[in-house]
Amino acid sequence: MTTLVDMYARLGCVSHASFVFGEMPVRNVVSWSAMIACYAKNGKPFEALELFREMMVETHDSLPNSVTAVSVLQACAALAALEQGKLIHAYILRRGLDSVLPVISALITIYGVHGFGKKATQIFQEMIRLGVSPSPITFVSVVGACSHEGLVEEGKRLEEAAKIIDEMRIEPGPKVWGSLLGSSDIYAEAKMWDEVKGVSKLLETRSMQKVPGRSWIEVKRKMYSFISVDEFNPQIKQIQSLLIKISAEMKEKRYVPQTKVVLYDLDDGEKERILWSHSEKLAVAFGLINTNKRETIRIKKNLRLCEDCHSFTKFISKFSNKEILVRDVNRFHHFQIGVCSCGDYW
Repeated sequence: MTTLVDMYARLGCVSHASFVFGEMPVRNVVSWSAMIACYAKNGKPFEALELFREMMVETHDSLPNSVTAVSVLQACAALAALEQGKLIHAYILRRGLDSVLPVISALITIYGVHGFGKKATQIFQEMIRLGVSPSPITFVSVVGACSHEGLVEEGKRLEEAAKIIDEMRIEPGPKVWGSLLGSSDIYAEAKMWDEVKGVSKLLETRSMQKVPGRSWIEVKRKMYSFISVDEFNPQIKQIQSLLIKISAEMKEKRYVPQTKVVLYDLDDGEKERILWSHSEKLAVAFGLINTNKRETIRIKKNLRLCEDCHSFTKFISKFSNKEILVRDVNRFHHFQIGVCSCGDYW
């Protein structure tokens, strides 16, 4: 039955997984962990923590393991529940789980997204000191932690990080090198353009490049794909006209374009133009044009939503009274009446 829970979790069928879990005559640490992970990975972090508390109260012979700890830490990160995350960290130390790679990655993430980038990098450095080789996920987590807090000095250690990658016993592959490419954001936000070029040049030697943003939307049982600055859609002029109108309305309501997310050495006007050509905005505008008022707009994006697109989609859901669902590379975002299910924390 635990296999069923895991299957439904992977498919995003949370209610089905919950039903199966509820019908289990006997539950062990594996089944509890599977259901907690289902909630944590499907945009229900509060339910994940509630179930974890229930597990701690009801079970006496099924102590949480590393799998449980990872899911609970993910839920704490999503809910900005830093204090609860610290309690889990203490439990991890008591149980000696702090040398398990997925746990280390989750710890780095929770401290990083809460603005404790230095703590996150300390955990990473301690792991290296103890001789634990970082996994691709761990490396991505520590780079993300530096990015969240804008730790330029820590970011300067990217060359050292690159050496660590080179020394990995397993070929790191595109995902890890891709995270290093994304880490150039740290330099870009600090306007250190020479350093940005340096990181890019390093990755060019590995034939790595950034994946372009792409969004998909289903309208009338047909899928439509959008990339940034999409000039090929037959409705592109109508889409652009609508976005110009929305931009003016948003500025009247004191919206300020978050040009900091455009990591190029350009003036603010050009950065704003790039923001309005993001694939998700094009897809949302296309959905507004081609769906009726009661239809939900459903979008899939291949990258993490940028802060500006997130703000834009909240605005649209409020002032057009539209329900919008976006699945990015990290999670589901359910936008409704100006609020997102992620709590602006993703």
